[in-house]
Amino acid sequence: MQVVRSLLFALVLSGIMPSIGLSATVAPERESFTPVPLSHASNEAQSLWPRLKRGLTPELYGNFDLFIYVNKAEQGPWAQHLYAFAKPSGQNPDAEMILMMDTAASTGRETMERARDGQFVSTSTPAGFYELDPQRFEMGHQSRQWRQDMPNSMFFNWQNKGAQTGLAIHGVTDAPSIAALGHRASAGCIQISLDASRQLFDFITGDFEGDVAQFAYDRKKRTITNTGELARGKDGQIVMAHGYRVLVIVENLANGLLTSQLVTAQSTHPG
Repeated sequence: MQVVRSLLFALVLSGIMPSIGLSATVAPERESFTPVPLSHASNEAQSLWPRLKRGLTPELYGNFDLFIYVNKAEQGPWAQHLYAFAKPSGQNPDAEMILMMDTAASTGRETMERARDGQFVSTSTPAGFYELDPQRFEMGHQSRQWRQDMPNSMFFNWQNKGAQTGLAIHGVTDAPSIAALGHRASAGCIQISLDASRQLFDFITGDFEGDVAQFAYDRKKRTITNTGELARGKDGQIVMAHGYRVLVIVENLANGLLTSQLVTAQSTHPG
C-alpha cells in the first residue's frame, strides 16, 4: 500500500495527476486508533508531549482537556503528522497523558493559488493556537471555493479580519490527497485519512463537550487572536462558553535545533 501511495504522490507532483477535483478514490488500509498511556506510545509521541506541555501556559493547559498538535513544516521533528493527547480522567488526575491519535496529515501548500471559484487565495495553514467551532462540525461538508469534499469537518473558531475562516481538520477521500498525506498538500486545512477524521470527530463530540475558555478578540484588527491569549470580562475572569474543550496547536518547526518554546509566530494570513 505504501508503494501505491508513493507512486500516486509522485504523479501529483509531476502534474500527470491533478491534485484537486479528481473523482477517483482508492481503498486505503483501514486505520483504527486505540488510546494508549503515553508511556506505551511511540518514541516520537513520548518526546513531543513534554515539549508541548512546556509551551502551554498554565491557563491554556488548565482550560482544555484534549490537545491536537500539528507541525506544518515539510520536514523536521513530527512534521506533517497529527497527534492528539488527552488528559487523564478527573477521577485520577495524577495519571499520565493518553495518546488518542497519531496519524499522517497534510497541511497547506503555502503558496498563492487560483481556487476553483476563480479567487486568488493563500493555501497557508497559519501557525498558532485555535479552538474548534461547536456550530461547525459537519460530516458531509463540501468546499465551495475548491469544489472538494471535506468529510467530517471540524472547523476552527477563528475570525480573521472580520471574516470567519474556512480552516478545518477533515478527512480526504480522493486518491491524490490520500497519497499526499505526510506532505504539504492541502489548500490550508489540516487533512487526515477518512478513518482518522471519523474517529477524531466522534471522540471530540462524544467526550470533550463542556464549558471552554474563549480566545481574546482584537477589535481593531477584527480578529480572534491565535497567540493563546484568553478573553477576559470586566471582572478580569476568563470568558467561558459552551463548546469543546479542545486546543489545536499548529507549529512551524523545521529541521534544526529544537527550541524551548513552540514556534507559532507567523506573518499575517490573508484569510
